[in-house]
Amino acid sequence: MWYVIQVRSGDEETVKSYISELQDKGTYSNIFIPLYEEVRRSHGKNRITFKKMFPGYLFLETSTPGDFYDTLRKIPKFKRLLSFKEDDDSRFFVPVGKDDEDFLTSLLNDGIMHVSYISMKNHRYIEKVVGPLAKYRNHISKLDIPHRRAIVETEMFGKHRRIRFGLWTDGDPELPWLLDNMGLQQEMPIDAGAVPDIGVHVGDRVTDDTGIYGDTVFSVLSVNLARRTVSTVFTLGSVEARLELSADRISVVGTVR
Repeated sequence: MWYVIQVRSGDEETVKSYISELQDKGTYSNIFIPLYEEVRRSHGKNRITFKKMFPGYLFLETSTPGDFYDTLRKIPKFKRLLSFKEDDDSRFFVPVGKDDEDFLTSLLNDGIMHVSYISMKNHRYIEKVVGPLAKYRNHISKLDIPHRRAIVETEMFGKHRRIRFGLWTDGDPELPWLLDNMGLQQEMPIDAGAVPDIGVHVGDRVTDDTGIYGDTVFSVLSVNLARRTVSTVFTLGSVEARLELSADRISVVGTVR
């Protein structure tokens, strides 16, 4: 189940690193800091930056939360794991509610909430939404197309929260995963007798030529020849996140093979 660890905002990565060092890996399956893609305009282009969805929160997947109590007490910047104290001084740890977990699961892909594509009719009405926002389009409390953001208000972890969604439109560069969701991504036929080389390989370090992700350097994990895409990983602080990029719109800047 998922549990929430609360820390001081800005200390999420430090606490995550402490847990990774001190806690037996067999007692949990994952510990993560959810990110979302925020869109900002710079030098005439819309760019994507990665922000923490819930500053001050870590998410832990484990079936034995009690094993973490002693470890967390040893961490200097640890605040608290949501729990109740029993009469015998034992701790009953409170899991993330099913509705909250379902909500987060519907938004995240490999720990990231991607931007959502949106098109408007007569600049007034929502005509189409693709991506994380699609399921919650009827719950939008604020829509700001010029600044590429939408706000959805919801109850989460016992508090009223405003969840920000980054927006993408027809005038922005293509994103492989978004083309998939829109049914526009096509696979290229591959000659079984040939070994195609698209100029990028597992272990390469690459940057995105479109400038969408600024100077972020990605490490290539796998190459999909039929789709002409690469699966990559990048690091934000101590957070590792995965992203799919178009192989035709990247430059190799090094290798870690």
